[in-house]
Amino acid sequence: MKLLVQADDYGISKAVSLGIIHGIKNGMIRNTGLFANMEWTKECVEYIKPYLDQIDFGIDLNITTGKPLLPKEKIPSLVKENGEFFTSWEMRELQKHESTLFKIEVYAEFETQILKFIELVGKKPDYIHSHAFTNESILEVQRQLSKKYDIPFASDVWKKTFGCQVTEYRIPWYLKPANLENQMNSSLSSYILTHADDLLKNEYNLLVGHMGYVDRELVDLSSYHLYRLNDLEGACNPEVLEWIHKNNVQLIRYKDII
Repeated sequence: MKLLVQADDYGISKAVSLGIIHGIKNGMIRNTGLFANMEWTKECVEYIKPYLDQIDFGIDLNITTGKPLLPKEKIPSLVKENGEFFTSWEMRELQKHESTLFKIEVYAEFETQILKFIELVGKKPDYIHSHAFTNESILEVQRQLSKKYDIPFASDVWKKTFGCQVTEYRIPWYLKPANLENQMNSSLSSYILTHADDLLKNEYNLLVGHMGYVDRELVDLSSYHLYRLNDLEGACNPEVLEWIHKNNVQLIRYKDII
């Protein structure tokens, strides 16, 4: 069985980034995507550079967390008065995604984030992935940029290999709503171990989580806190790693299936 494990949101905070690196060194994380727009992105890129030969390092294109790379005057439909992105919940409520102007601004900001990744990392992202608020218009923009820069588009890879695109994927071990009690009781390791036989029946499996440590910056930016700690535990769980070894599970990267 081939298993693609992906840790989203690398760079959303320093603690999340260090947690993901722990999961690369001591666990099953083989794919993670960068937030290119955070004020600490450059520092987080330096953290991960020694491990780039062990993973696929993609980009999580983001228009709902933090501030944009472009001046707010160039993308007014994406930002609030304080210059920060509308949150994913605010974006859904505003329904700005139906606007032609919205798509033009999303394209401009996403392309700027890709160019920032190339500047900081010294190469193109290994894949393009969506963050949080995603719809068909956003997927279309990402697909256009994927073709322009010749970068694999995660949603299309997922559809071909795993049978679902990004907008259809739900993290099966996450209890909702995302209150603290449900987050505490959401366990990647329990999910894997209780579904082990079913997972082994498939040629390919996909597990996408939000592994990481937690810091104040993360709490200010995201409602996903304890999910991350439990996902990281699952990615490094000794019983899970023994199951992987015992059953010759191959931990794969995007480059292994495209």
